[in-house]
Amino acid sequence: MSKDEEWNEFLGNLLSCALKNLQATKEYEYRRKRQEHIDEMLTTNLTSDQKDMIDEVLFELGLAQDHETELIYQQGLKDCIWLLNNLGLLA
Repeated sequence: MSKDEEWNEFLGNLLSCALKNLQATKEYEYRRKRQEHIDEMLTTNLTSDQKDMIDEVLFELGLAQDHETELIYQQGLKDCIWLLNNLGLLA
């Protein structure tokens, strides 16, 4: 495994832990319930075709947001390491 692959696996593990911790919060539970409510509204107020189209758009937006969040998280870790290194706190 290359250093880049090891680094990406390390960052992926940190991100997974951070997401797991987030999922244990009240805020996450509120957002999950709110999403269920929105899904129910879409199901009852839209035709099947309209709902399918909205689901597809929301899914794509969600994927883009997830990717953006992961990139920001990774950059934050890289910035933290760079800062600690430049302060002489890392060997």
